Amino acid sequence: RPLSSSPSDTENPALYCALRMLLARPLPLLVALTSSLHGSRIAMCATAGEDMLRQPTWAVIGDVLHPRKPARAVAERLEALGKTVVRVNPRVKPGTDPHGVIFRSLRDAAAKSDIDVVDLIINPRDGLVQMEHAAALGIKSAFVQPGAGSDEILALCEREGIAVHEGCVLRET
Repeated sequence: RPLSSSPSDTENPALYCALRMLLARPLPLLVALTSSLHGSRIAMCATAGEDMLRQPTWAVIGDVLHPRKPARAVAERLEALGKTVVRVNPRVKPGTDPHGVIFRSLRDAAAKSDIDVVDLIINPRDGLVQMEHAAALGIKSAFVQPGAGSDEILALCEREGIAVHEGCVLRET
């Protein structure tokens, strides 16, 4: 069966997220799977993800205005769980946010609210810039959605002591 772009089309959420991550970044996922045989990196990731999901304030970075984009669905799910969600879209154009609640950068958002977790659901090039901001702001947790990660983002997070969980908020909540 072909891999759908909609998470609701699959019967097995864990398999869906693993396949999306494998398609996006095959080598790190295979290393994680292999490492799980020798120390359970996947178990550590699951714990990090669970810890992050307990945090109260999130910055969701992506196309949070578009009703059919996953970033909006993630922001809405987190809000439904009682989280405070700050929306960030580096590409938002003036006048396209009718409520004035979208920030163009994580730096701008952090000036208005303390942020516990950054949720990347944006292309890795823009995500790297936002994670550089996160590091400078002292944010210590990043939830990286399938397709949003890169080796550069992971290296930055490791260097800066930022905990990373690669997963799918919509599947893990």
